Amino acid sequence: MSNVIELMPEAEAAELVRPCYRVYDHPITLGGEKLRPGVWFHGIRRDGEGAEVPADEWLCGPLHVDAVTRAEGNGADYGRLLRFRNLDNRELSWAMPGELLAGRPEGILSVLFGMGLEIDYQRRAQVPRYIASQHPRQRVTAATATGWHGPELFITPTGNIGKGDAIYQAESAADGDYSKAGTLDGWCETVGALLPGNPLLQLGIGTALAGPLLYHLGIHTGGGFHLLWDSSNGKTTVVQCAASAWGHGAYFALKWNATANGLEGIAAVRNDCLLALDELGQADPRYVGDVVYSVADGIGKQRAGRSSAARKVRRWRVMMLSSGEITLETKMAEAGKRVRAGQEVRLVTVSAGRAFGAWDNLHSHPNGASLSDALKKASTTHYGHAGPAFVLALIDSGELGDLPAMLEKIKAHFNAEPGQPERVAERFAIVALALELAAGLGVLPLEKNEGIRSMVELFNGWRAGRGEGPSEDHQILKAIADFIDRHGGSRFQSVEAGADEVRDRAGYWEDRQQGGRLYLFTSGGLEEATKGFDLPRVVRALDSVGAIAKKEHGKHQHKKRLPDGSTPRLYWIDLSRLEPDG
Repeated sequence: MSNVIELMPEAEAAELVRPCYRVYDHPITLGGEKLRPGVWFHGIRRDGEGAEVPADEWLCGPLHVDAVTRAEGNGADYGRLLRFRNLDNRELSWAMPGELLAGRPEGILSVLFGMGLEIDYQRRAQVPRYIASQHPRQRVTAATATGWHGPELFITPTGNIGKGDAIYQAESAADGDYSKAGTLDGWCETVGALLPGNPLLQLGIGTALAGPLLYHLGIHTGGGFHLLWDSSNGKTTVVQCAASAWGHGAYFALKWNATANGLEGIAAVRNDCLLALDELGQADPRYVGDVVYSVADGIGKQRAGRSSAARKVRRWRVMMLSSGEITLETKMAEAGKRVRAGQEVRLVTVSAGRAFGAWDNLHSHPNGASLSDALKKASTTHYGHAGPAFVLALIDSGELGDLPAMLEKIKAHFNAEPGQPERVAERFAIVALALELAAGLGVLPLEKNEGIRSMVELFNGWRAGRGEGPSEDHQILKAIADFIDRHGGSRFQSVEAGADEVRDRAGYWEDRQQGGRLYLFTSGGLEEATKGFDLPRVVRALDSVGAIAKKEHGKHQHKKRLPDGSTPRLYWIDLSRLEPDG
């Protein structure tokens, strides 16, 4: 018996050479027997007398393997383009990664069952075997990531925007919540109409539209904003409205309690788009800081496959929008971790306390709660239109190559000093650019320059609340002041002769003639007080505010003769200089 498995069209039924697979879209008669539509395996079995007789097995509904898919340029990421009608007679397609054929059949079958393909349960294992046997001549370009593929093609799991041919290829047929309902006009008349005079709503919508700008701005990493305020003030509504630019307002936005691996997977599907996360308080404090770094930097963890070889690392660019009643610093502190400036810059905390909850302009609503309710309803009635419409308008405008120059002009409005403020200002400026472009292209009902004014206002509010100097300095000085407040009477010993010994001594103290007290830290005591920061970084922060009261030439310590005759070098710290107004 031949081992060659052939797929033959219906017209060649008379020339059937067994064994082979055949797919029939309509009922046919074969050997006097009527066969239902679907994929059939025409084989041979032996009867009770040992003679070979035909054996026909129905595997599943009509399932066509139309093309071989492959990524453009790299000669990898091959797959198969499958086409079939599901149980509701809807024609569906799935660009299936070829690597699924190397694993257990469940990986393929679970997707096909989920999409509604009718499959004979007893013969289900033969369906992947049938797919693997097909070698169509047609070749189709596969895209293994969403977002931009070249300057004028933007791909989402539900379809392509712009110019170019490629098919999104993924291990599942999930749409990533890029769903649509209602109309763009309906969204503009409900959500969009309430943008004027509401900077936080503008920040949310602008963040949702800023993701597609990153590629053309030459920015390879993302970042975003965390809306902070008490519960029930409307900040979650802002997140849902932002999500409604791409999908259902309540579903496209996720909760922070998703696992780190889960968020990586979602971020990969949201490449060049928005990752909206609600309720920071639900996040795991042990990993939330790493998640912020990973999501903003756009690179997943390195993992090994079954053969121990390194798997392909997932990459993405996303803009983040988060909300919660606590800060990232407070959440990380639950696990004894300290927030770093890099995390603060990647996820910028913005106060969501405005005149009426999260709102400044009620637009004829009696109160903030009424406005929030109207927006929530709108974001789940009209959704999934503004983001794609913005991308298509950008492509058609021919202005994509001008975006870097436009961003530089907008950045000049922020007057940000170099360092962390400059990086944060750039993020606000990208949102402002998205708002101005969307307004100019008719996607958002905003007046010219309102988006810029609103983002400059929010940036100035962030800068005023943060204070001057690097944020690590504030954290270090606060940590030392808190340590003295907690342990000043129990772990610091007086330098006077006859003073009582203290356990677990972190240093000494002495009164100053002009009033006040100096705390003389040992190196170990200072490291303990500022756990998580390198000692040279701690000393630099102390020196920047003049908190080191006494030091030797070329050093940041000074010797102190103690009653026992020893002369250790200690850090002489003036507590009054650690206070914000010190």
